[in-house]
Amino acid sequence: MNQNELLSMMIMRVFVIICFLCTILGCRAQGGGKDISVPVVHADVRDLFSDSDRSQPDTSIFSKSRVIFFETVERALLGNIGKVFVFEDRIAVYDDRSWKICVFDTVGRFLFSIDRKGRGPGEYIKIRDCCFDYDRRQFVVYSDVPSKFMRFDYNGKFIGEVLTDELFFQFAIAKDRLICMDLRAQNGDDFLVELPNDDRSLHKKKVLDLPLIDIGSFYPPGALIQTSTKPYFARRFANTIYQYDEGAVVPRYRIDFGKYNLPESLQKGGRLSDQEFDEQVRDRNYVTGLANIKESSGKLYFSVNNRGFCVLDTRTNEVKAFPTILDTQTQIPCNGMLPTQDIGNKYIAFLPSVNQASLKIYVEHVAKEAAPWFKEKIERMKEDDNPILFLYEVR
Repeated sequence: MNQNELLSMMIMRVFVIICFLCTILGCRAQGGGKDISVPVVHADVRDLFSDSDRSQPDTSIFSKSRVIFFETVERALLGNIGKVFVFEDRIAVYDDRSWKICVFDTVGRFLFSIDRKGRGPGEYIKIRDCCFDYDRRQFVVYSDVPSKFMRFDYNGKFIGEVLTDELFFQFAIAKDRLICMDLRAQNGDDFLVELPNDDRSLHKKKVLDLPLIDIGSFYPPGALIQTSTKPYFARRFANTIYQYDEGAVVPRYRIDFGKYNLPESLQKGGRLSDQEFDEQVRDRNYVTGLANIKESSGKLYFSVNNRGFCVLDTRTNEVKAFPTILDTQTQIPCNGMLPTQDIGNKYIAFLPSVNQASLKIYVEHVAKEAAPWFKEKIERMKEDDNPILFLYEVR
């Protein structure tokens, strides 16, 4: 066999190997309805579903922390903090129980609220979701009763609204576009849509290629879609982190949770009733959804089934899971990760694990090493005061 023949055989073998590898990698994951190579990362989340009370010091994950005591006044009574918006001179929180946005300065003094319940122009029956448009410096509020997008300026003044025939669940802002989750989509239908971030042409809908998975009643608390460097989102019952990028749905990572992955037999539905399905998922702690995904400084932060949170290092593809973090200033454990939006993508807000009514007792008997200023503030608190917020800056 001469040299040319040997060279031809070697080239053919290399070609066959490359084709084989491309086939294997192309089948690793699916996203947007097409076979796309997606990195699969493994996550050990046993601690999230155990009874362990082990906490990770906040200083090992975050660089700075702040504790916000929100002023308790009649116009700013908070039922449940559903979202947090951080600015240089203020902090806004969306109360998804009272359907209003309350804005405070950086130390928690109340400034104003967006609370316009009613049936007339500039009013709503309830808010389904809200975001802040940092380019336009406007609050964008979506009401599903009636279905419309409303805009308010940086100081809460109503700007305008536009009605829509669509019905949405959550949305995010990607500069000149709104990325919305369709509330009416049925199983298998495309449920992610793109709208112009422009009230004059809001009817021009573009359906994005991503089918809905709807096999149970579990909705992870928090935001399924959230803008940080770009809009990131997840589907219920799918452990893939997606990114919206210039009109396309791009799967970034598929998370392998080991024995906590929802089995294929349950994903296909089968003959289980809804109650039987729910019982199996709860009893075996299967992962049903990722939420509050945020990218910052080469890391992706997200919550799992509302059990603590995870950090995915995009440089090493390593995932670390934390049931709770211990605030070293106050000795208070936190595990309620909140959707947090800020222009620099550097803040993540948490709620304390300790019930508000039990904070005084906890500080007196457990958090004995808490900073004196924190002890004094807790001592003055009333049980019906607004909740406190822990705001962390990522490394």
